[in-house]
Amino acid sequence: MAASLDVSGHCLCGAVSYNATAVSHDVGVCHCGMCRRWTGGPLMYFDVEGAPVIEGAESIGVYKSSDVGERGFCKRCGSVLFWKVAGEDRYTFTAGSLDTPSGFILTKEIFVEDKPAFYEFANPTEKLRGSDAMSAYTGDEPK
Repeated sequence: MAASLDVSGHCLCGAVSYNATAVSHDVGVCHCGMCRRWTGGPLMYFDVEGAPVIEGAESIGVYKSSDVGERGFCKRCGSVLFWKVAGEDRYTFTAGSLDTPSGFILTKEIFVEDKPAFYEFANPTEKLRGSDAMSAYTGDEPK
């Protein structure tokens, strides 16, 4: 497994910035209907260890989109920032919010059964069904 690394990022307007420890250089893509509706396309994300340090937290809006997840965004400019496990310090941040995305690589796609046919990624990735991806976050057995 690749070593973790310190990263920073911010929203479009700069009202919210963060520092966090990325688990690895791996970027995942979520094809679920909620992420596609939220971002206008697939959500590209990376996993973070523990809670990030956030400046401008008063500018973050949080939407509880399910029993499992909460979505964070900048209330000022609307930038999509993170998805997290509800009630826990388990975050995934958007790859597009990174200040320095060099070295990151797309390695995984989740909710592949929900991916529309009008796009495809060129590089090979691990592909997981939604139930398998969610069990990794919740610890529950896939249904």
